[in-house]
Amino acid sequence: MSSAAHLRHPPQDFPHWRFEHLDIEYDAPTQSVWMNYRADSPHCYTLRMLQDAIDFRDAIKRLAQTEGSKWPIRYIVMASKKPNVFSLGGDLATFVSCIRNNDRDSLLTYAYACIEVMYTLASAFDLPVLTLSVVRGQCMGGGFEGALATDFVIAEESARLGVPEIAFNTFPGMGAVTFLTRRVGPARTQQILSAGRVYSARELFDLDIIDVVAREGRALETAHEWMLDPDGAIWRRRQALVKFRKQCFPVRKEELLRVVELWTDCSMAISRHDLRYMERLVSAQLRLPGDELPGGKGEASKKPPPLNED
Repeated sequence: MSSAAHLRHPPQDFPHWRFEHLDIEYDAPTQSVWMNYRADSPHCYTLRMLQDAIDFRDAIKRLAQTEGSKWPIRYIVMASKKPNVFSLGGDLATFVSCIRNNDRDSLLTYAYACIEVMYTLASAFDLPVLTLSVVRGQCMGGGFEGALATDFVIAEESARLGVPEIAFNTFPGMGAVTFLTRRVGPARTQQILSAGRVYSARELFDLDIIDVVAREGRALETAHEWMLDPDGAIWRRRQALVKFRKQCFPVRKEELLRVVELWTDCSMAISRHDLRYMERLVSAQLRLPGDELPGGKGEASKKPPPLNED
């Protein structure tokens, strides 16, 4: 096994670990580690970005094992330095390329990397911590699934969240089915997935899908206040409730993998019309989101009619 001196992110360098797409911060008053998507990071989950998250998982577990007393951790927080975008989800350019080239293996490799990250969040890094997502701006598809994977979600009033994959006749395969079912049951989950619409933070709060709605511009401050707990009593209570929920409704990696394999097969079989629509959305992921994204105004956007060749 490599010594700490040969590790890319050794415990002694925390919190000054350097990642291509992540900024890591430690907040002592709340004993929280923040995994922030950098302001210059892609709006979607590229394979490199997913690998950064996996590398962070490995590094934070090493830290807990070797420097736990120096850096006590109650919460691991996922957030974005981009105020208008949390995440636009899966890398549509990768999807299009794999489907066009009939490259199921590469698409499945990407999908498995997504599940590594989702399960890491759902299992709280296999550490005695709680996970929290702080959402500002657009949070779509796999980005919403990532938020749902954490124990708690705080979203700003203007945040827009949803799983619009129905727009190109697929389904959200990176955990939405599993995570939503455990929060709101199968019937409500089916309604959400079938509608393909985008929800406001307040709507999802009323559905018991997110936990706190922050006033506009105050998501980060709200998260800090929510976690601030000098004697740890609130954290212990939350941890007990989450532990009970996970024992009653466990999230198993095998389930996530089975679903994502179904998603891969479904995606590989989409029509040329749906693929062209997906291609049109690729450019949207390279810019700040707008109405050209599925559900940009709160509902699944309308596609152009299919061509006769399909």
